[in-house]
Amino acid sequence: TSPFHPAKSLSFAHVLFVGFSLTYADTAGLSGYIAQDMVQVGRYYAKTKFGCITKCDSADFNGIDGIFGLGMPDAALSSIPEPLFFALSDETGDPANQYILRRRIFTLVSTDGAAELHLGGYDPHALDGEMHYVKTTSTTEYSIPVTSLTFNGHELLNFATAAQAKGTTSIPGILDTGTSCLDPNSTLGGIFLEAPYTRLMNVIERDMPFYLTVGGHQLEIPFSSWWLDPNDRPCIQTTPDGFEGILLGDIIFRSLAVMFDLSHPAQPVIGLAP
Repeated sequence: TSPFHPAKSLSFAHVLFVGFSLTYADTAGLSGYIAQDMVQVGRYYAKTKFGCITKCDSADFNGIDGIFGLGMPDAALSSIPEPLFFALSDETGDPANQYILRRRIFTLVSTDGAAELHLGGYDPHALDGEMHYVKTTSTTEYSIPVTSLTFNGHELLNFATAAQAKGTTSIPGILDTGTSCLDPNSTLGGIFLEAPYTRLMNVIERDMPFYLTVGGHQLEIPFSSWWLDPNDRPCIQTTPDGFEGILLGDIIFRSLAVMFDLSHPAQPVIGLAP
């Protein structure tokens, strides 16, 4: 890894009296202080604020030297008003301190052992099929409407009749690179006839794919993506209490190329392709 050393930067500035403390959906906690410096990704750079992590209570971050701010502005802390990706594509900044990305789009392509970040769009040669697009359902998280999740012919999202009568035919699927794929472990206030996680545990077996339906498009999640060979167990967990949706994490990003089009931040568009 290549951790950032503030003392080695002549332009580094510690923002006094401002710190941060946050907890992710998988209960991992981070804390630290706010700083400002020139940040460069590829040929793009900008002077911006960012968080310096001084404490982390999750082993999932072992061997990781940083977290790239690819989130949405409405979810940002008041002390860090602009996620890094937005800072690198902010046309209102000082031209003397930046070289910005003109198309506010990025794509993540990953496997078990490596990953690529495509800036400004995506490389068609990295895809095995057509890119399917869907609008997000939130301005604070990358949430897409999931209408179906099946395994070996079993539908895991069995919507109750009452829920369907009220027009509920989907649940939020939160795209999150920091977690595995976590199923809901409750009926979510009566939306489902049976808890999806419970139903899955009753039918789960090796060598079978999942099928996820988003925006009318069915996408395959192969066995190799959701089974952890080193641990010989499925990469499936329950969601934290009170979480009303399904987290689409490592499993999805190992299975699909995921594009984030933030040209219109109030209504981002997600692209999914095998």
